[in-house]
Amino acid sequence: MDTHYQSLIEKIDEFIRKYYKNLLFRGLIYSIGLVFLFFISVTVLEYYAHFNTFIRTSLFYSFILSSGFILVKYIVIPFSKLYKLGQLISYEEAASIIGRHFLNVQDKLLNVLQLQQSANHQLSTTNFQLLEASINQKIKELKPIPFTNAVDLSANKKYLKYALIPVLLITVILFSAPSIITDGTKRLVKHGEYFEKEAPFQFIITNDILTTVAKEDYELKVKLTGDEVPENVYVEIDGNEFKLDKASIVNFNYIFKNVQKTLNFRLSADGFKSKEYELIALPNPVLLDFDISFNYPKYLNKKDEIIKNTGDLSVPAGTKVNWKFNTQNTEQLRLNFNDTSYTISPASENMFNYSARLFRDKTYSVTTANKFLKSKDSVTYAINVIPDAYPQINVEEKKDTISAKRIYFRGDVKDDYGFNKLTFNYRFITNNDTAIIDNNKKFTTNSNSVAINKAVIQDQFYHYWDMNELGISPGDQIEYYFEVWDNDGVTGSKSTRSQKMIFKAPTLKEIAENTNKNNDKIKDDLEESIRQAKDIQKELSDLQRKVAEKKTLTWEEKKKLQDLLDKQKALQNKVEKIKNENQQNNQQQSEYKQPDEKLAEKQRQLEELFDKVMTPELKEKYNELQKLLEKLDKDKVQEALEKMKLDNKDLMKELDRNLEIFKQLEVEQKLQQNIDKLNELVKKEEDQAKKTDEKNADSKEQKEKQDELNKQFEDLKKDIKDLEKKNSELEQPNKMENSEPQQQEVQKEMQKSSEQLNENQKKNASKSQKSAAQKMQKMAEQMASMQAQMEQEAASEDIDKLRSILENLIQLSFGQEALMGELSKAKTNDPQFFKINQKQKKLQDDSKMIEDSLLALSKRVPQVQATVNREISAINMNMEKAVEEINESQTPSMDGRNHKQEGISRQQFAMTSINNLALMLNEALSQMQAEAKSKTPGSGSCNKPGGKGQKPSAASMRKMQEQLNKQIQKLKEGMAKDGNKPGSKPGMMGNTGMSQELAKLAAQQAAIRQELQKMADQIKDGKGAGNLGKLAEKMEETETDLVNKMLSLETIKRQEEILTRLLESEKAEKEREMDEKRQSNEAKNENFSNPNEFFEYNRLKQKETELLKTVPPSLNPFFKTKVNEYFNNFEK
Repeated sequence: MDTHYQSLIEKIDEFIRKYYKNLLFRGLIYSIGLVFLFFISVTVLEYYAHFNTFIRTSLFYSFILSSGFILVKYIVIPFSKLYKLGQLISYEEAASIIGRHFLNVQDKLLNVLQLQQSANHQLSTTNFQLLEASINQKIKELKPIPFTNAVDLSANKKYLKYALIPVLLITVILFSAPSIITDGTKRLVKHGEYFEKEAPFQFIITNDILTTVAKEDYELKVKLTGDEVPENVYVEIDGNEFKLDKASIVNFNYIFKNVQKTLNFRLSADGFKSKEYELIALPNPVLLDFDISFNYPKYLNKKDEIIKNTGDLSVPAGTKVNWKFNTQNTEQLRLNFNDTSYTISPASENMFNYSARLFRDKTYSVTTANKFLKSKDSVTYAINVIPDAYPQINVEEKKDTISAKRIYFRGDVKDDYGFNKLTFNYRFITNNDTAIIDNNKKFTTNSNSVAINKAVIQDQFYHYWDMNELGISPGDQIEYYFEVWDNDGVTGSKSTRSQKMIFKAPTLKEIAENTNKNNDKIKDDLEESIRQAKDIQKELSDLQRKVAEKKTLTWEEKKKLQDLLDKQKALQNKVEKIKNENQQNNQQQSEYKQPDEKLAEKQRQLEELFDKVMTPELKEKYNELQKLLEKLDKDKVQEALEKMKLDNKDLMKELDRNLEIFKQLEVEQKLQQNIDKLNELVKKEEDQAKKTDEKNADSKEQKEKQDELNKQFEDLKKDIKDLEKKNSELEQPNKMENSEPQQQEVQKEMQKSSEQLNENQKKNASKSQKSAAQKMQKMAEQMASMQAQMEQEAASEDIDKLRSILENLIQLSFGQEALMGELSKAKTNDPQFFKINQKQKKLQDDSKMIEDSLLALSKRVPQVQATVNREISAINMNMEKAVEEINESQTPSMDGRNHKQEGISRQQFAMTSINNLALMLNEALSQMQAEAKSKTPGSGSCNKPGGKGQKPSAASMRKMQEQLNKQIQKLKEGMAKDGNKPGSKPGMMGNTGMSQELAKLAAQQAAIRQELQKMADQIKDGKGAGNLGKLAEKMEETETDLVNKMLSLETIKRQEEILTRLLESEKAEKEREMDEKRQSNEAKNENFSNPNEFFEYNRLKQKETELLKTVPPSLNPFFKTKVNEYFNNFEK
């Protein structure tokens, strides 16, 4: 039964499949007809109605939904059930459908299905078998019937008309009016777009794209096409219409100003509107602002800075620069340098950062971008990197006018950021003096630091260089310069050197030539000054005579007197110039070689004489005479002219004396130089002989050296001749031996050695050289012996002459004293009165003889003070006036003057001058005797070889002063007894024996004072030396009282004070001696200089420093530099 029933079910399933296949064919026909019909309806409606987008959208989606529903219902569902998807019709329903087609099987098929269902639920076997037999019976009856025939597929042909009608209709429309289908379909498909209503013209937008950058203008370009073209075209934006600009008949333009966002618009003209267009505003990547921060290198000591919106930079090299960009609508930022580019990602939204350390100039630009577009804006900026420049230095030098080895420097240093250090550098480079045998100078560079302000960018410096400490020899050359380093902390400190300067020490030959030149000039100036003084003296005599002849002075006399004063002033200036020239000449001579001690002492004495030529008293007299010109008082002018004449006469004598002493000193210097040169040649010739005697000696080379020595000896011969010439020009020439034979012998031997070397006879040449050296040595010894003999004879002769003059002066003093006493007692009407005048004239003549002798001696002896000649002139003048007054006293006086008393006064003045002069000459004699004693072996000062002299002692001077005070006290008591005699004056002594005693005491006091001054010179303590100097002045006052025979109570008190001070000095001396045992101080040479300009530089430096302090510290380097330049220009 199962098999039969199964076959029956299969036949039913086959029917069901055909059933659904039939439904699928029919649904396809329905779907085509309905969909096409709906499509035609919608397209025709849209074509003619020209709906707006909303209705077109509604129609479009209605058509889609309806078509979808039809297709699902009539195609998709039958198709899925054909493949048994979803719920199918049941077998009972299929049996009913089959039964309706086959009437004879209508109930049978349904009955079989029901019986089978009952059999499945029957539990009784008997009943089951009965049901099974019944089912099989009916199946056999239904087996021949084809169930699939119940479905007739061809029956669907009658439904084809429903599909053919829409298809035919579409076909007809497509051929007759295809635009109905195409235009309608197009507008329905693009239901969201606006389609303009068919018009006689068309709107054509000629822009490529309807997009613009936000916040920019956009120009819309419209072109009209068609048979008819409207006059005006409008654009509708948000309900507002704006007229387009007409470019031509068919072309129109409109500018959308500052498009902020996307906007919709449509075009309209003559009632026709275009579709709606959309102008898209793309977000513009914009750089809103930016900050740049600067991290400067630490060595600049500059505060970090931040600037805003300034792209052009000027920064020091090594500065770290940080950019911070603030943008809008930017996703990417790009920095484009001239050598590379960097793409920067955002640190946060619209924020970008970039850092770089800059070392050289660059240009850069900044561009922004996003996914839509790249910014068109791009500005190029420049970065000016200021490298740390090399420092600048400018140096000026000022050489000391007295010593060329002292140089003052003033300089300026500049840098852009500051300094590290400044040094002064020097080195010996060569020696050009052939007279220098051994030169162990180090040729390495020596450096000394110079102080500068490292914190400023411009500074001045001052430097003083004393080359006396370098041990410079004649002919040395020293190269020197300054070097400044900056404080560059990036690439390292850089240095700049100043111009290299070279100091050239003169050679011995140049020194000698320069000395001769200076000496000649000084002598010429002195001779010229003497001539000027003589002219002035003559004019003074003429003017004095004219003034005496006139009762009153006129403008003419005043003019001549003024001219004389001007000439006298010019003479003063010339003498002052000569004094400076002499001092400078002496300094230059001793700069490169140690001078002979004796000559140096004489130079110092000559300088003192030059200093005392123009005394302050003499200058004051000229100033007083200048004042007298305003008053024109005849008597006072006559008196002033007399004094001026006397002073000018003294000036002439002093100039004449200095000239002669200068010549004598020049001869002595020249003689010493020749001896030194001869000794030097001896050493060189001996060395040359040794070198020539060597086996490996080159004859040619040795000959060249010998020829050089020959040339030097020729120069020496010229110097000897020059010495003889200068000696002959002296008023009293020195006795000099003729060395011409020795010179010829030496020259012959030297020339012979050159010839032998030329013939390569080295041994013979060496012998000749040794012989020449021996003869030169002998010649040098003879010259040295001659020099010593000359000095000894001159000293002995000068001492004898001075002693003789001093004795004559003492006799003159006694004679004048006696005559003064005789005049005071004599009466004017006494017939013997004229004899007093004759005696005074005799004393005057003796005084003039002393004057002549003293002047001649003073030209040879510089120890004689300059005031000596002035004192002797004063003696003569007072004696001359005394003669005049004594002569006038014999006749009655018309003017009421007491000529006798005035004559006595003049004698007293003469006495005072005689006594002063005696003290001076006695002091000079003591000095000369001491010097002569020091030259004798075994005696003299302790600082000379062979001498055992002792330095002055305060204890010994105190003892001598104590004895002297006792003698003065006794003499004072004797004066008190004589003072009670008639005709005597208190404090005055007329006794000749008493006068001699006073002169002796004055000489003793002078000797103590001289020892005291020597001790003061040896004391290094300025305060102690000053106290001794004041004590010496008090002793000098006592000397004056003793000479003038004026002993008072004040004199006695002064002597007691002197003794007390000497006791204090003795105690201080003992303390100094103890200190000297504990320590030793090195002696220092005295340096003369004229640092006025150097001090002026320092003054300017201090002033400029104060100015620089006014520069505001907040200024940047550029303006600081400008301020500094302003101050520098202001100083100039």
